[in-house]
Amino acid sequence: MCILFPSSLGNLGLTWFERLPEGSIASWAQLAEAFVTRFKTNTKTPVEIDQLLSIDIGEKETLKSYNNQYWETFNQIGDCPANLAIAQYKQGLPVGYKLRDSMTMTSPLTMEAMMDRVHQHIRVEEDRARTKAESDTTAMLDKKPLVGVNTVDK
Repeated sequence: MCILFPSSLGNLGLTWFERLPEGSIASWAQLAEAFVTRFKTNTKTPVEIDQLLSIDIGEKETLKSYNNQYWETFNQIGDCPANLAIAQYKQGLPVGYKLRDSMTMTSPLTMEAMMDRVHQHIRVEEDRARTKAESDTTAMLDKKPLVGVNTVDK
């Protein structure tokens, strides 16, 4: 593997490899460690649980956008206990929010149960917004323009 390794490197890696002092690498494990130590700068730092704890729903934010942001962060965390994830999701919702009240009354026991409940609330929120938009459009169409009528007395 050590003999074939240089052929897999690009220009920068090959230059580094050729500058290694002769006899400084005795095994494949040592070569791999030296390579990773030298070129580790391009790795992405893992997402920690504390980033999940900092997510909350904004004042004008929809439940759907909060949900998307939450799951995007959750999926980047390597190992997060379900009970902590469920509790944090609830904590990110404002006091008095219907979903938070629902989760307080009967807390979901699994992530799947929580996701089902969240999606139900998202559908209700979207339906409410759609109904409001339709009623606003209907109200605008029902309004008749005021036309000035001139009357003449005899």
